Amino acid sequence: MKIRNIGWSTFQLNVGDITLLTDPNALKESGLSFSKVRSDVVLFTDKDLVGKENILQETDLLKKIEPDNRDTIIEISSPGEFEIGGVMVRRDVDSSFYIIDETTLRVVYMGLLDNNFDISLTKDLGDVDVLILPIGNGSLFIDYDKIEKILNNVDPTILLPCAYKKEGLKLGKDIKGREDFIKYFGFTNVRDESYVNVSPSAEQEQKNMEVIFLN
Repeated sequence: MKIRNIGWSTFQLNVGDITLLTDPNALKESGLSFSKVRSDVVLFTDKDLVGKENILQETDLLKKIEPDNRDTIIEISSPGEFEIGGVMVRRDVDSSFYIIDETTLRVVYMGLLDNNFDISLTKDLGDVDVLILPIGNGSLFIDYDKIEKILNNVDPTILLPCAYKKEGLKLGKDIKGREDFIKYFGFTNVRDESYVNVSPSAEQEQKNMEVIFLN
């Protein structure tokens, strides 16, 4: 699986024969740069979009997103289990985040969680290879205390942070940056990449979580 960050909380995941994209509407609203991208499946976590159809058309995003391996793009904004091209996408009832499974590889995309998020929903998620999590804190997102509890519950092999302060951002004046996040948690295993290729990780009794910022 190849993962790259298009911007803000929008990630492109190349999984088998399909391409997934996360929350392109949030990237558009952030004011950050949004280059054209291809995708077969688009996942939305915004609570206001639950159950809605034709979101890409309604938000004028079809100018930015084109189908990759399919004739049309599948939009997922509601709870359920969806099997697409050998990839299982799941969103539980009363939850906004997605679990993406390809054979033995598991990615959890948390979306843009606010501080009302129920931490107990992150228990018993199994072996998570990649966790994509907003780290901006402030008034828009979960605070550092809840992030710490999520990390303890999920214990991912790789953490891909998203939704933090960047130049050009038009949202949330109190949003914190990557250095605030790194300093608070004392992370030392941090690196920057343009993309990441993920394969199933071997089980380790004491694995050291990698924090990778995709630029």
